[in-house]
Amino acid sequence: MIPKLEYIVLIILALIFYFTTIREDQKRKENKKFIKKNIKIGSRVITESKIIGEVIEYDNTECLIVTGKDDKISYILIDFNSIESLIEA
Repeated sequence: MIPKLEYIVLIILALIFYFTTIREDQKRKENKKFIKKNIKIGSRVITESKIIGEVIEYDNTECLIVTGKDDKISYILIDFNSIESLIEA
C-alpha cells in the first residue's frame, strides 16, 4: 500500500517547519551568549523594542543604558535578555 501524495507532502512540510523553528531558536540563543560575552561599558546596543542606547553600567542580569541627545537623555534599566544586538562593542 503506497501512502497518498498528500500525506507525504504534509509530512515533508511539517519537518521543514520543525527544523526551521529549531534553527531560529538556536541562533537566538547563540546571539544572547555573544552579547553577554562581548558587552562592555560604552557598547551601543539595540533593545528588542528598537531603542538604541549606550551601556553605562551592567552586572550579571541587568544593564543600564542611556539614550537621547544633549539635555534630553533617558536612563533605562533593562534585562540582558531584552538586548537584541550590539552595534559597537
